Amino acid sequence: MWKWNKGRHSADNLDKKKKSGRTVLSYEDVPLEEYNDERTQINKKAVKRILIIVAVIVVMGIVIYAVANRDALTPDNLGNWVKYDLIGSSDSGFPAKIIGSNVTDGNFKCDSGVSYVSDTSFASISPEGNEVGYNQHSFSKPVLETAGENVIIYNLGGNGYVVGKKDKLGEIKDTDNYVITADINASGVYCVVTQTDGYFSKLHVYNKDGEKLYAYSFSEYYVNSVSINPNGTGCVACGVTGDNGSLLGIAYVLDFSSKEPVATFNLDETTAYECEYFNSNSVCVVGSDASYTIDIRGGKLTEVEYGNKLLTAYDINPDTNSFVLSLSRSADGRKCSINYVNINGEIVSVNDTKRAITSISLYKNRVAVLDSNKLYMYDTDGKSYGSTDAGTGAKAVRLENTDNAYVLGINEIRKLSAS
Repeated sequence: MWKWNKGRHSADNLDKKKKSGRTVLSYEDVPLEEYNDERTQINKKAVKRILIIVAVIVVMGIVIYAVANRDALTPDNLGNWVKYDLIGSSDSGFPAKIIGSNVTDGNFKCDSGVSYVSDTSFASISPEGNEVGYNQHSFSKPVLETAGENVIIYNLGGNGYVVGKKDKLGEIKDTDNYVITADINASGVYCVVTQTDGYFSKLHVYNKDGEKLYAYSFSEYYVNSVSINPNGTGCVACGVTGDNGSLLGIAYVLDFSSKEPVATFNLDETTAYECEYFNSNSVCVVGSDASYTIDIRGGKLTEVEYGNKLLTAYDINPDTNSFVLSLSRSADGRKCSINYVNINGEIVSVNDTKRAITSISLYKNRVAVLDSNKLYMYDTDGKSYGSTDAGTGAKAVRLENTDNAYVLGINEIRKLSAS
């Protein structure tokens, strides 16, 4: 990141530069005073015309550039350019300004502070609101995945991805085919799923040093979600395929020491939105029409049915081996119930609310939800722990602990308490 340093220019001491009584001669042996008097005087009107022409050219250049880049020249982006690129400084504390013009719910992560990727940049912020890391990117559709301090960002539907740490990303790695999905674990093992010739999709697995560990091509299903297990020895890959006008879902369990999947589980007509390991033997899959837990060792798939309800938000918490679903009893997303589900796929509690929940977060026995610009806090049994104003344009919530939450706004991240 560039920083401007102010140089110092000392002025000449004019008192020490006074002429002596001795006449100074030029090369032509003419007194310097007379030589200077003979210099050609530039017409002031000509100088003025030149300056006007130069000014017009500069203004026209600025106007042309502004028109060509009008989508990027937002007040936020201009302010961020001055703040981060020109000056090289950053404020500390919350609310923290977002670098870029758009951050989606899925690209907003919380783990000892918050990390996000916008349309232009990746940034990581400490719990105190200090900038931990900042990198620009050139991806048209960036998607962020984190695990501990490890980060992977891939260009969805495009070529390329980058791995690194929260404080610094590595070099962008090009891919031969379009990237569909990717994941990374806490030890730095990561995988990338791409399109490929002759198959629906292909899985590529690498160790923390970027050395290839494993590859598998999917001939029947288009994989759209993947999760590396905690010890880096295998993964779960979820995909869909067409069948007489319907979409059928599947979950593959892969062991990196085996050429073929060790197990497959049919997800009926459900498209998986996300899969994640609770531990090396248990997996959660959240889908469009149902969610599931998978007992890999026991070969058991347990379905969590939505009935006729609409999924509006969800969150998976491996620390407590549980997840929450916001299911709406109304077609417009209102009157949501909060369903708390354990590792066995059992619905432990249901909290019927009048909220139109658009984002939800689970931490231990606490649940935070967003309804418009209002933040509400509950425990997993449904008891209310208060509410607070989430600020204009609140899009996503992430619990830091049982008391505090981070809220993603349109152009800033806020830290709030609703208890």
